[in-house]
Amino acid sequence: MKIPFYILILACIFSCKSTKIVSESNTESESISKKTEIEFYENGLLKSIGQIDSYLLSKAARIGLWSEFYENGKLKETGEYKTDSYVNCCFSGPCDIIYSYKIGEWNYYYKNGQLRAKGIYKIGKKHIETSCKGGDEIKIGFLNENWKFYDKNGIEIKLTKKEIKVMEKNGIVDEFDFIGK
Repeated sequence: MKIPFYILILACIFSCKSTKIVSESNTESESISKKTEIEFYENGLLKSIGQIDSYLLSKAARIGLWSEFYENGKLKETGEYKTDSYVNCCFSGPCDIIYSYKIGEWNYYYKNGQLRAKGIYKIGKKHIETSCKGGDEIKIGFLNENWKFYDKNGIEIKLTKKEIKVMEKNGIVDEFDFIGK
């Protein structure tokens, strides 16, 4: 019985599609059913690996540890996500849009493998515009003064406010990020 299971896993990993869900776990201490999602570049190298909430059926429902890689195989970023939702107005009335936000410690790297940034996200709330009047508030990870940033040679640098806003904007993933992918 174990041999066919391993063959199934290998078939999933080496088939044509670039995104694979290869395992599911649900321990008694967790109320969330997790699926490990692995995505590959066209060249066959790993693009990302992490877990999604399998009950929410959305790639935006990232939970736990995630790692993303450059096309050259070097680590791009790694850290944890948490899932939440906000209200949007849909054709049939209000509906929940699933999103994930970065929590805890994250490390970012340059394509050459050198550390680019590291720090711990401070969770706060941010108002966003939605198709509903008045929008909604979401949780988001904000950067604080404890973050460290480095140039491609490993020398510590200071980021501009614009660069920090870009990093914070990239701190959430919602369902609209995957439309058409």
